[in-house]
Amino acid sequence: MNVADFPALPDDDGQPSNRILILGAGYGGLRCAQALSKYLDDPGAPEVVLIDRNSYHQIITQLPEAVSGRLSADDVAVPFSELLKHSRVRFIQAGARELDLANQCVVTNRGILSYGTLVIALGSVTAYYGVPGLAEYALTLKSVEDAEEVNRAVTTAIEQASRESDPRARSRLLSILIGGAGLTGVELAGELAEVLPTIAQEHGVNPSEPRVTLIEATPTVLPSMPARLQSKAAAILSELGIRLVLGGKVVRADAEGIDLASGDRLVGGTLIWTGGIMAPPLLSEAGLPTVPNGHVLVGEYLQPAGYPNLYVVGDSARLAELEDDQVLPPTAQVALKQAEAAAYNIVAGWEGWQRKPYIPSNKGQVVSLGAESGVASVFHIPLVGKKVLALKAIIAESYRFSVTGQLGSRR
Repeated sequence: MNVADFPALPDDDGQPSNRILILGAGYGGLRCAQALSKYLDDPGAPEVVLIDRNSYHQIITQLPEAVSGRLSADDVAVPFSELLKHSRVRFIQAGARELDLANQCVVTNRGILSYGTLVIALGSVTAYYGVPGLAEYALTLKSVEDAEEVNRAVTTAIEQASRESDPRARSRLLSILIGGAGLTGVELAGELAEVLPTIAQEHGVNPSEPRVTLIEATPTVLPSMPARLQSKAAAILSELGIRLVLGGKVVRADAEGIDLASGDRLVGGTLIWTGGIMAPPLLSEAGLPTVPNGHVLVGEYLQPAGYPNLYVVGDSARLAELEDDQVLPPTAQVALKQAEAAAYNIVAGWEGWQRKPYIPSNKGQVVSLGAESGVASVFHIPLVGKKVLALKAIIAESYRFSVTGQLGSRR
């Protein structure tokens, strides 16, 4: 792609040294923008520009509940016009296509925008690991649109099954396969297991006929959690009627189902892949130092070596000082803390303060397993049952308040 083929955005003021450009408005990007807006509130401060392809911020951790209908799209997608109306942040809806780091500009689908400081908070994209057919036949769950598509797919499959006379075809339609038993896959499986009987009944199908199969390449569900909670989660999922296929590496996918490395064949009319993530390819294409999954290697100040005016936060970043078994999980809490650290150090550079290194921390993980139970590890304290759901609701409400200043959804 030739940068010269793209015009500068009409509102580019031609003063890149006085602009902080943030790519991506997920957890990390939005938090960084809002923090900078509070720090840099005098008239001579740098301009803060936030770019995202959507016009709204997505609360990704609640997408499984949007699939089941327990939450609406309005609950998990908050417009930037609402989030940024009292801030200094200028929002531009655009998709980043190329990073021209040498000339300090970003090519978007709407034109070119220059910068003085760049914050990359582009999150992650789905990793298919080269498995034939997976990208073509699997649905994903990384956006509100994805959640709506998954809901539509399983509802359509059940509706079609209600009119299907061939037992084998009917069975395939009523079988939902989920690849990946990490946080997203486990929560999605729990939500579907509880909502599918209701959808089936609405279409005249026996509520016990739809079934969910959860496939994981490792020997356990929730590989990032303590072993005790992995066992508890597996037991709860089984009680919900979910079939667990552990140690099952997917090697091929097609319209009828998936093949495993063991030689087993799993048939299903709907396949949802939550089994892996990678950084957006444009980061490695820009020449940034990356690891095999595309994540950018950053130092203690969340900056790649040799790029003093560039920060990377959230899923796209990999701390160079950490070993493979210490890699931070791709969670909202990590992205938020990294964004706050980057914002502080950007301001420190502007104000002449001493910078502070980012210190990794992990308070734990909270996982819902349907509407009645869950598992959590909070400061190494294991929790199981309904209290986990209450804790998750508090965390979700606390985050919503932190970005909107309001309690409750917009409904």
